[in-house]
Amino acid sequence: MKYAREVIDLMAAYPGRRFKIRQIVNHAAPWATPRQRQSIREGVRRVVLSLEENGQVCSTRSQVCNGGDAEYWWKPQH
Repeated sequence: MKYAREVIDLMAAYPGRRFKIRQIVNHAAPWATPRQRQSIREGVRRVVLSLEENGQVCSTRSQVCNGGDAEYWWKPQH
């Protein structure tokens, strides 16, 4: 996955802190044009969903209606 390293580096550095996809996109590619941001956003979304599926990340996706911004956070290690 193309942006996996950037997503993992950012989220693992701040376990428990909630991020919105746009914040992760800005971290992964601050230089991107608006057109590039759409494809970057899709790549970041795939990485975050994969991490959530594997149990590394939690989210508020199930609690947010369509059009809302879900938050994602790295699970702190106990």
